[in-house]
Amino acid sequence: MDKKVILITGGTTGIGLSTIHKFLNELNENIEIISISRSKRKIENAKLALKQFGKQVHFFQADVSDKSEIEKVQKEISTKFSKIDVLINNAGNIIPGGLEDLSFENWNSCISNNLSSFFYVTKIFVDMLKCSKYPSIVNISSISSKLAGASMGYSVAKAGVDMVTMCLARELSKYKIRVNGVNPGITKSGFQVNNNLMDEFQYESFLDNISKDYPIGIGECKDVSELIFFLTTEKAKWITGSMYIIDGGRSVNI
Repeated sequence: MDKKVILITGGTTGIGLSTIHKFLNELNENIEIISISRSKRKIENAKLALKQFGKQVHFFQADVSDKSEIEKVQKEISTKFSKIDVLINNAGNIIPGGLEDLSFENWNSCISNNLSSFFYVTKIFVDMLKCSKYPSIVNISSISSKLAGASMGYSVAKAGVDMVTMCLARELSKYKIRVNGVNPGITKSGFQVNNNLMDEFQYESFLDNISKDYPIGIGECKDVSELIFFLTTEKAKWITGSMYIIDGGRSVNI
């Protein structure tokens, strides 16, 4: 059987790691998973977390906001695989602050990591996607693209991801490449901890405080990874150019 090849950026923590779990649970021996992340420490931790599956995920260390690093990784991946069936653009960072607080450097970091990286990775791997019989892309955005959040750079970048998703869906339809987006609300992903904004205690307090804004509660990573997985399957074969808000009612609780 022709194995399905999945490429996910930021697959070492949170929603990314949960998505790898989902694919391994559902498809196991019928897939090959490639993950690109910048942190060697997080890659090693993810390998331990996935050890139970007895299957090696192909981890590559690279900064997705640096196109030269992605080009280098793509050359290495192309020697091992002839195609990519699913691309999940997930990696990103968050830096709080608005116009008065956000430095030029931090603004550029938000845009590079949360928007430009999606363009870089997709452009560099699109030829491998064209080699798939049923190719698809899922871009992980945020409800911050719809609701102005505490990080201006992050919100603006994610709004850009929504438009990139729709533009790609239109352009790549001639290759039968489906492109969709997922806009999660706050999930128990440890995102703020992983980005060194909070410690574990502060994070738990943050979740408790913000939960009042979520009518049916704060989500789990697996809630989002279920949707991501669905969008890559044959059941979603007529879906492209769509953005899916998954936020426990947060975006309508205003």
